[in-house]
Amino acid sequence: MNEEGFELVKNSLSRNRRTANLVGQVTPTQQEIDELYVERITPETDLPPMQPLFRMFDVPCFYRGELVADCGKAKSGKTYFLSILMAACLKEKALALERICHTDGTDNTDLKPLRVLWIDTEQSQQSTQEILKDRIIPLSEKSVESVESVCDINNTFYAFNLRGLGFEKRGKMVNVAIRTIKPDICIIDGIKDLMTDINDAVQATRIMEQLMALAKEFNCSIVCVLHLNKSEQDRNMRGSIGTELTNKAFEVFQCEMISEKDKTDTFKVTQTYSRKQKMKQKFYYRINDEGLPEWCPDYQEQPRDDQGRWMSPKDTSGSSEEVKNDMDLHKLFTTAMEGRSQRPFGEVMAIALKKCGVIDAKAYYRYLDLAVQQKVVHREVHPETGATWIVLDDNVLPF
Repeated sequence: MNEEGFELVKNSLSRNRRTANLVGQVTPTQQEIDELYVERITPETDLPPMQPLFRMFDVPCFYRGELVADCGKAKSGKTYFLSILMAACLKEKALALERICHTDGTDNTDLKPLRVLWIDTEQSQQSTQEILKDRIIPLSEKSVESVESVCDINNTFYAFNLRGLGFEKRGKMVNVAIRTIKPDICIIDGIKDLMTDINDAVQATRIMEQLMALAKEFNCSIVCVLHLNKSEQDRNMRGSIGTELTNKAFEVFQCEMISEKDKTDTFKVTQTYSRKQKMKQKFYYRINDEGLPEWCPDYQEQPRDDQGRWMSPKDTSGSSEEVKNDMDLHKLFTTAMEGRSQRPFGEVMAIALKKCGVIDAKAYYRYLDLAVQQKVVHREVHPETGATWIVLDDNVLPF
């Protein structure tokens, strides 16, 4: 072989090595091919149906084999919502959460308690016990005075407080607990305590992969609790672990505390994301004199402005039902659009209340219904976020 031919062969081998480094071996082994095809999905692939554990407002939620995120600002009612969820595991229904039990593909009305694993990494041991005794058990209508009831709960409900352990030990104990107890639902409060740095992308990816594998292997729903960023306008979950959880979660529930005019705290739970059926209705509840959540099914929330801040109450001396019949709906909504042909629902409402002479939220909804009927505007739902947008039907602006 001459020098030129030798150089061509050398360059070709060099290119092959670079390609191998990027995508693996040039020629895959038969074992690797077999492993790949095990994961192939076709229209004929025989797969078990997805199994939701609960429904809320007739929408299935908390699916087996999936990750669920429970997020919110500090003191926003995340643990209260989890208490309602865990109480519903022990009975047929707790407030808005209603159990679903699948037997051979059909609903079974004879519901047995779900096997619950609750891993608390944030509170003291005493706080974990108090929540179990004074909140979850009363909500599930179980009496701690009955030995039979205590034994029944101890055989189906497993609470562990891992706050005193290091992050590596916590991670191992989570794995041991799921493999040993084989729960129907596992709640990790909070997920950030399984890592050293909340912004470490490698740790975040590893944790999410491990939890997804465990959820799939043991066919359980794993609920991960995480704080939102501190800024009032920022509704994203904290750090790299929040980004990974947002990407991997099957559904996301966001908790929020609301202060009413009488200063009574009301909590709101919103399903902000779902890979299946989106839950449009929000869940509102208050804490009663016994320290237990009470459902507020008819709660009317005070509107927010376009910055997410609570708006000042409008003068409601006149009834919102008595809306002006001569209102120019086209002018109202083109003004509220401020030069745009489409805009998020909340922004349009805030501007209409602030600048367009609309009395209150009820009057606005009445005008909106009339505008839709007259084809001045129509509603559009974002296919990914589920957010509602208002769109001018004719796209003709007044300027």
